[in-house]
Amino acid sequence: MHRFMISICVVLCASIVLAQAANQPNVIVILADDLGYGDVGCYGCPDIKTPNMDRLAKEGVRCTDGYAAFPVCSPSRAALLTGRYPARFGPTYEDYYGGGAPELDPQKHPTIGQMMKNAGYRTACFGKWNVSNLNRRSANDFGFDSWVGLHLNHDYYTHKLERTGEHDLYKDGEPFDRNGVWSDTIFADEAIRFIKAESEKPFFIYLPFQAPHSPFQNPDVPFDPPGKKERKTLIKMIERLDLEIGRVLKALDDQKIAENTFVIMTSENGGAQQVARNLPLSGAKQMLQEGGIRVPLILRWPEVLPKGKKFSTPVSAMDLTATVAAAGGANARPGKPFDGVDLMPALTGRSELAADRPLFFRRRNVVAWKGLNSIRQSAVRKGDWKILRTYKPRGSDRYHTALYNLKNDIGEEKDLATSHPEEVEALSKLLDQWEAETGKTADPFPPVEGRSKKQPGDDVLVGVNYFAGWWKELPNKW
Repeated sequence: MHRFMISICVVLCASIVLAQAANQPNVIVILADDLGYGDVGCYGCPDIKTPNMDRLAKEGVRCTDGYAAFPVCSPSRAALLTGRYPARFGPTYEDYYGGGAPELDPQKHPTIGQMMKNAGYRTACFGKWNVSNLNRRSANDFGFDSWVGLHLNHDYYTHKLERTGEHDLYKDGEPFDRNGVWSDTIFADEAIRFIKAESEKPFFIYLPFQAPHSPFQNPDVPFDPPGKKERKTLIKMIERLDLEIGRVLKALDDQKIAENTFVIMTSENGGAQQVARNLPLSGAKQMLQEGGIRVPLILRWPEVLPKGKKFSTPVSAMDLTATVAAAGGANARPGKPFDGVDLMPALTGRSELAADRPLFFRRRNVVAWKGLNSIRQSAVRKGDWKILRTYKPRGSDRYHTALYNLKNDIGEEKDLATSHPEEVEALSKLLDQWEAETGKTADPFPPVEGRSKKQPGDDVLVGVNYFAGWWKELPNKW
């Protein structure tokens, strides 16, 4: 009798799991690297053909005011993976990883990969990892069953780092060789293979392509060496990115699972200076002007979301994490709540998302081995209003505060701080409160004692030289 009851319980539990899986959508989060706001057709780009991203917008929801969490690579990815502001992790997480943070800690900061795995998903990451640049821990350690990808930014054909020659393509933590194959083609191949694999479980794929980040190479010329930073090459790289996205979407159609697959496409930060088209926004990657943080953002889930909808309420990368978790029945770890909200009620029209919900941003200049840790810029957007603090000189606690009305001045050309002091005061108070609140959970800046020279590992073995004025000399290295 006892064994019979145990068997009944096992069968019931299995039935519950299968029923839950039947209701859970497949999920794919596509992340481009340095894709400018105005470099996609459906966002007004006149010189780049992006039919597949445009198709996603026609079949889903296009956000006009979608924000990355950060204007450069690693912290932006950390925020998307965890659903939490980088400021919560500590100051060394608020600059390029290499300024002081060896990696995102999966024990302290659980990722959406682990959350979805706990919810019954098979999970995969194919592409640029970039949150464990010193220790080179694989995505498998962060909740992903499968990983094929890179840590930094390698040659698209040889898969080696330009400066050191280090091989930087891995499969589940082991070196992986597909010499001569365009990197993003490899990642799309792996995603398609994962989609087609037979399983009773739904899948969650995090697909962070490398393009259109440097090195600038022509995807139509085999083994094209890294070349000049030119728009004509960027155009080819973005069009190839769109092609790879199209291949993944076709796999969903071929498997007849597109209707119940939730696809998100966005960029980790704004387009690179000199070559990207971030118009009509000002600024670019590296900056907290809109061009550095407002990015293309498209969501498609045919069974749930309306087609061809434009959504203009401001949303953030952390909202995407919360939305994916809610769709998959996953939960944030107790004590580590998301800084974002589930967007589905607002996107489907069941409820409204508060248009005046504040979104916060902060960028530091961090060089741990020198003991340098200072705020470079900080900002908050609330409704139509945004304040931007720019610290001058760098390393000081003095800053200039600019105020913009983004509804009337999307290009941030007219500083209204003098004429609207009440808005400056209100937003400044919000920003100060947010900085104090996030500081409560942040890891402290590491002490620097008796060090006058760099030590091995300080530059994270990627050939990035941290020195005064590095942002001028190496504006787009990561």
